Amino acid sequence: MDELQWTDVDVFGTTMSKASVFEGDYDVRSGFFRMAAGCAVPPHHHTKWVQVVVLEGNMRVEQEGELEREVTAGSCYFVEAGETHLETAVEDTLVLVTQGEDRI
Repeated sequence: MDELQWTDVDVFGTTMSKASVFEGDYDVRSGFFRMAAGCAVPPHHHTKWVQVVVLEGNMRVEQEGELEREVTAGSCYFVEAGETHLETAVEDTLVLVTQGEDRI
């Protein structure tokens, strides 16, 4: 991971570190994001699907129509297009986000 180029980015008003994995054709983007403990992404939605894999750490996820849950290292969750959700890092967390839009 250290060989990747990390930059600070704004994600719906929250600053995180990001390292791109794939940005190009196929209408898919992918990148790693580092979330410090307590980092929270406020309620938001995307125009297309999003899949998040937690590689390290632990985060709390609230999705429209589902019970709040914690997602730990080795687990993932999927967000449908237009579904409101929010994420909070319970501890320092590293995620891989793959999505069908130009956002990462």
